[in-house]
Amino acid sequence: MAETAPGLNSIMDMREECSRMIRRLPEPDLIIFDKVLLGALCRAVTPLSTTITTVNQDSPVELIELVRRSDRVHPILNDTELYNRLSDNRSVFILTHILLPGRPLVVLHVAHSTGMFQCVSDIKEGCDSSQIDTLCRNAITQESLEQRTESLYDDEGYMLSCLDFSSGDRDFQHVNTFYSISSLEVALRGIPVGGWCISKAKEALHAPSTLYTTLSPMPGFREWLNVSIKRSSPRVLAIAGEHLPAISTLSSSSISVPDSIKVTVTRLAAYYLLREKQRGCVLDPVGHFHVTNGAVVWALRWAGTRSQEMQAQSLGLMVNYLYDSAAPHRAELYSSDDKIVVSGKAVLSLLE
Repeated sequence: MAETAPGLNSIMDMREECSRMIRRLPEPDLIIFDKVLLGALCRAVTPLSTTITTVNQDSPVELIELVRRSDRVHPILNDTELYNRLSDNRSVFILTHILLPGRPLVVLHVAHSTGMFQCVSDIKEGCDSSQIDTLCRNAITQESLEQRTESLYDDEGYMLSCLDFSSGDRDFQHVNTFYSISSLEVALRGIPVGGWCISKAKEALHAPSTLYTTLSPMPGFREWLNVSIKRSSPRVLAIAGEHLPAISTLSSSSISVPDSIKVTVTRLAAYYLLREKQRGCVLDPVGHFHVTNGAVVWALRWAGTRSQEMQAQSLGLMVNYLYDSAAPHRAELYSSDDKIVVSGKAVLSLLE
């Protein structure tokens, strides 16, 4: 049934409706039926059965309108912002199934620059680059990314792995930042279409001396922090120390916040991303997505967004995840029993 366009379309519609029903009333029979539908979709929707399309200012109107309304992470608010998204220093990719070209699965937004973005407002406003992360301008090679990996167990028994970008023999000339990815099909939950879209975008953008990063939110950080403080989590209280009262009432990552508070909150964010797990997986949903696809937790960005929604979710902190040629291998490590999370040296040092 899923081998034809009408059949695949019907199965996707059925699973979407089944998911709605399970959210209202999780009956055992519905859950079993959902698994059957997921199995059928897993066989029909594969990397080989999907393709990506690039959208630009010359694309058909229907594709441009899809870009306008589809961003679930950073909604497009006006025509100027839409124009910026489709400018020469930006790219938009749409992932579709070869049988259903009119039913988009994922939309991915990419910014091209000479440095690593630290604030999403710079991207949305069409800037060429933000403050340049000096580590990106040092001599770094893909070989150094793969060879300079250190693994260790910390004093609590967690296995940590760290990348050190301190040396190499060639500059990265370009940085491609994946700053927004939206999965449009509830029916495909449990199928890694987002990771496929990133991989295919990397292939489409392939160029020598290019670094691939993200600028991503931490939607679960604020809630986790509030709950941890309420439950008097020993580790969280130890990191917060004398700053606990100020952190408990902090509403955003404003630049006016004292440096000591910034450092402490950033340390808490590092602990949240690298240590907090749910059934062995990274607790933060966005972090779990990127680590599952082999990304490195590279840097934490204070005041990385001015969005009120994201201030409420993460105090405005954003994360740079790094994708390199070793990502598929790290994805295998994370899917293993050890659930190894690799981070940049600067992030790992925040746990010391």
